[in-house]
Amino acid sequence: MVCYSANGNTFLMVDNTERSIRDEEKPSFVLANVGDLDGVIFVEEKNGKFFMDYYNRDGSAAAFCGNGARAFAKYLMDCGYEKADAFTFISRVGEVKVVVEDGIWVRMPNVSELKEVRVDDLSGYFVVVGVPHFVLEVENVDEVNVEELGRLLRHKLDANVNFYQRGVDCVKVRTYERGVERETKACGTGVTAVFAVLERLEGVKELKVIVPGGEMFLKRVNEEIFLKGDVRRCSEE
Repeated sequence: MVCYSANGNTFLMVDNTERSIRDEEKPSFVLANVGDLDGVIFVEEKNGKFFMDYYNRDGSAAAFCGNGARAFAKYLMDCGYEKADAFTFISRVGEVKVVVEDGIWVRMPNVSELKEVRVDDLSGYFVVVGVPHFVLEVENVDEVNVEELGRLLRHKLDANVNFYQRGVDCVKVRTYERGVERETKACGTGVTAVFAVLERLEGVKELKVIVPGGEMFLKRVNEEIFLKGDVRRCSEE
């Protein structure tokens, strides 16, 4: 087992290619081993492809994790399982495309839902990027009590909650993650949800995002959205 960090979003990588840990045992394994990390990724094989099986720190399985996908790709490369500049692996939401070009880019799931919603006196967007998100614009993201307001909205909508502040050439984002049940330093599907909203509102095709864990980048290539950011083994930090 080894820890990987994607912009401070941290994961325990568990080689389960021999299927020594059964599916029904995974929640208890996660609770016993996750420590202070954000999640656990089981590295498996299905039909000749590597399969990313992601679990949140509370032991719940998640359909997808954007930063987890970047960490998974880095792990495969570090282990020598993948050596090409472009390859794919499988997740619960289907095939994930990886392109190595001045960093590791991963193709994010298609946006399957994007609608304006109102919660109490707050207006925002409900966006599904493999997993559900609530996206809310704020004047000063640094002043938001993410733990308090994020937790409240998370339970009202059963979704991750993303607060964003629009800048001239970038966007600042903070996220309260469902299943992790706290603010994380970065959320890949969260910044993708913000990108989807700004694409609708402003027509953006590329975006630089500032999160507590550093810089992340998104771009649309034809019908696909790709995400890039820092990713490394925790011991390298």
